[in-house]
Amino acid sequence: MVSTKSPLEDVIFRGEPDWLRDRRQSSLATYERLPMPSRTDEEWRRTDIAGLDLGAFARFEKVPAHTTIGGSVPKGVILESLPVAAREHPDLVGPRLFSLMQSDRDRFAALHSAFFTGGTFLYVPGGVTIDEPILAQHFSHEAGTSVLPHTLIVAGRGSRFSYLDEYIGEEDEGAGYRSGSAEIFVGEGAEVGYVSIQKWGRHAWHLADQRARLEKDSTLKLFNVTLGARFSKTRVEASLAGPGASAELKGIYFASGEQFFDFHTLQDHQVGNTTSDLLFKGALHDTARTVYAGLIRIEKGAARSDAYQANRNLVLSDHAKATSIPMLEIDNNDVRCTHGATVGPVDPNHLVYLRSRGIPESTAKRMIVQGFFGQVLERIPFEQARQMVETELEARLG
Repeated sequence: MVSTKSPLEDVIFRGEPDWLRDRRQSSLATYERLPMPSRTDEEWRRTDIAGLDLGAFARFEKVPAHTTIGGSVPKGVILESLPVAAREHPDLVGPRLFSLMQSDRDRFAALHSAFFTGGTFLYVPGGVTIDEPILAQHFSHEAGTSVLPHTLIVAGRGSRFSYLDEYIGEEDEGAGYRSGSAEIFVGEGAEVGYVSIQKWGRHAWHLADQRARLEKDSTLKLFNVTLGARFSKTRVEASLAGPGASAELKGIYFASGEQFFDFHTLQDHQVGNTTSDLLFKGALHDTARTVYAGLIRIEKGAARSDAYQANRNLVLSDHAKATSIPMLEIDNNDVRCTHGATVGPVDPNHLVYLRSRGIPESTAKRMIVQGFFGQVLERIPFEQARQMVETELEARLG
């Protein structure tokens, strides 16, 4: 994907601080060293990337995030493009950038950390509350390119706020490589709501990570919405590193046509007296396929952890297929963990009931799908995001 003439020096990253340039160079070396993932690897066994040619997307789009916040920015809050923040606030950005999303995880993680283009940095000091949600939009405009925004969020002790990342491409845009990722640091006693809505074009390849670290008595409500791209692989991981930490991880996906969506989630309870609650719900139409693999990990010192994980799939076509793999890894006996998965079609009794009330079959199916998603929609952490997701689902349901 890269030439012998370093694009880090000559193409798109002029003016960055030395420490970030060095980090990019290290990630580039990792990218060049690592092979493409193989289907012999457990994580990639059900995920076919044979059609992905990274060399076809060697040109990078530098598209600044369009970020808005209702009212004025409270004193002490830093809301900047990530490249600017790296230069002006190295003490806040440097120790955290790509510390959760390690570049040696695989070749795609290394690619993202070497070539991320733009993105947003948010720092909210301790004790500060932002009442209105912060909205960031990331656009793609051209086929045959890579768009790699990165979000870095730092919540100070006792802070309160909500944040939305929206990834937007034209529906009929040609093939491209997209990787909108986020790292979220939730300080002691902080409460953060984070929503990601992925609406790249229908021909895009999308690989992304959303990772969070939660300190003592902190709360994260993370909501993932996946609607776009021909191929989308997302890893959602929460590390509960302080007692009293609580992570609520929710997801909605609607796949149609030949779309393929892959989700890997991790609820990592590193210490005791922590709570995590995960629910991902998806609907599949036409010949779409989805894979969900989720792991609850309870580490040795994490007594009195409470973890829940569920994946529910509604299959709307005889040719669509959903695969669900919930997993547990428990190294402590004093815990409570439950997990489960379901894959099935629309209940015919529900259809018969609605049809008997004079409702056409297509409308009845749409109503059932909307009701299926309702339990998750109501958990979106702020109203503006909830309305956006409901509007998108209605449009895609016809």
